[in-house]
Amino acid sequence: MVWLVPGMPEWVDLAVLVLTGLFTLANWIAIWRGKLKAYYITKPLVLLGLIFYFLLQGACNPTRLPFLVGLIFSLLGDIFLIPQSTRWFMLGVGAFGMAHLSYIVGFNASLPPVPYLIIGLVAVLAGIVVMYMTIDRFAVSSEVNKKLLPFFKAYGIVVLAMAISALLCLARPGWSDQSAVLAGIGGILFFISDAMIGLEKLNRRLPKYKFWIIVTYHLGQFLIVAAVLLLPVSVF
Repeated sequence: MVWLVPGMPEWVDLAVLVLTGLFTLANWIAIWRGKLKAYYITKPLVLLGLIFYFLLQGACNPTRLPFLVGLIFSLLGDIFLIPQSTRWFMLGVGAFGMAHLSYIVGFNASLPPVPYLIIGLVAVLAGIVVMYMTIDRFAVSSEVNKKLLPFFKAYGIVVLAMAISALLCLARPGWSDQSAVLAGIGGILFFISDAMIGLEKLNRRLPKYKFWIIVTYHLGQFLIVAAVLLLPVSVF
């Protein structure tokens, strides 16, 4: 195991993991109960804890570095989304877009066989068509600023590409079955979280949608990190 600080006691990583879990639980409870102040305070702490834990496991090698960059951009996105304004929301979207691009780079450091790569590309193209049709249809009856729709569509393409890239880990050389399954589920959960945010902006909301958005987001991040940590340090 590679430590951030040489000689650091072995209980530190467990303590950070437990603390991150407690921050996560507190965050979920806060949003379920509608305690927005507690929710916004604890939200960045979850990613801070996850980043610190990832660093303790040796996140600065070539295999893991893109995912560390993605986590940092995700933290920035969490912070940017706290103020309730369009400008800050777009900054948050930009930060998360960079996070997804970082994950795409990390996942695709090892390409799957060509037939699976073609299937993935077809899935992305089909997903783009469905996404564009859905956004255009729902936007007609929503109050969303229509000038923002191109940005939503562009972001949606990046999120979709990330999720498909995660699923393709099932066919990537060097990814164990366990790592690939965790990555695939994590990518899908991250996609679902962002899809619910998009639907909320288009005035299509599930009951307790903020709770489900944050739960799927956190679980997606946790599973992606777990998948990467299960990989050998120099798998590619």
